[in-house]
Amino acid sequence: MIEIESKLTEILKKNLAFPESKNLQQRGIADKIESACNEIIKSNFDNVKPPRSRKSTEDISIGDIYIDHKTSDESLNFKMPNMISVDKLKKLNKTVIYNFVIYNSEKQKIIDIFAISLYQLNWDHLTIQNLGTGQLQIKDMKNFIKSPKTTMLKKEWQLRLKKEVIAFYDKLIIKTKKRQEEWQ
Repeated sequence: MIEIESKLTEILKKNLAFPESKNLQQRGIADKIESACNEIIKSNFDNVKPPRSRKSTEDISIGDIYIDHKTSDESLNFKMPNMISVDKLKKLNKTVIYNFVIYNSEKQKIIDIFAISLYQLNWDHLTIQNLGTGQLQIKDMKNFIKSPKTTMLKKEWQLRLKKEVIAFYDKLIIKTKKRQEEWQ
């Protein structure tokens, strides 16, 4: 696993360039970067498959490993990116690697690229927010970039996830009851 993360990081750092972005907003730039990442991956890895659907966890797969690109414009003040719904995470039976591409739209430059496994994400920077059944998010991308990897083992990470999801639902029950009472 670490081998594919290292190879992915190395190949993308070597080959990814900031795209032509005249008249593009942040999402347009991110889409071009993600598309370029997919093309580089197709050219450098075997057994590459497109996403299963538009709402798939992965942007591309290498064998049975899902790759999900996460782009971040460092010139923006605050970003709280969504990672994966807790419902999908609970049912997940594949490896997910996040390919982070940090860029600066003002300087039109790729700043950093790194790939890490879902279970390596540092819980110091994660939260669960109220989108759908709950969404795993990075609290603040600028802080996350400073220490993205956890020291936890996969099993410890999963136990922390379970604890956090239960706490999230407990808070949600309280909020929902309060909202309900306001209507009674």
